[in-house]
Amino acid sequence: MWSLSLTVLARSKQGFQLPLPYEGFKRVDHDYVMMTAKLAKEGGCGHFLLQSSQGANKDSSFLYPKVKGQVDAECAELGFEKLSIFRPGVLMVDRKESRPGEWFARKMLAPLKYFAPTVMTCPVETVAKAMVNAVLSPSDKPAEIYENKAVHLLAKGKSC
Repeated sequence: MWSLSLTVLARSKQGFQLPLPYEGFKRVDHDYVMMTAKLAKEGGCGHFLLQSSQGANKDSSFLYPKVKGQVDAECAELGFEKLSIFRPGVLMVDRKESRPGEWFARKMLAPLKYFAPTVMTCPVETVAKAMVNAVLSPSDKPAEIYENKAVHLLAKGKSC
């Protein structure tokens, strides 16, 4: 059995330059992810790890959590032997591309990492450690969703 961690996809700038921003976002955050998940399943991947987002909800009225929730649900329907979904809060990472809204949110939320680190933020290194620990110390549950606090705990090697 092999595992696949889907943490970073090629976020082509072309995907965000389409006439309809929804289509570009959906292509990158839904279509590319599902294509990868299906290829992994067909290739014999037994344990699929997916980085989703805090608040993912396929029934949401808002685009971002709705698409993330749809991907979570569709990955579950693929029937992996084991599926681990990680829903971190705002990822604390400096990006090279310009995303003013994300930059502002990270700056406003930065103090939380000192007072309440598991509430709304998550360093990308923490997500990576949690994913590694999920593979190295798997549970016997066929599917698990790790919300932000659980991501932080799992990164430290603690059970959730």
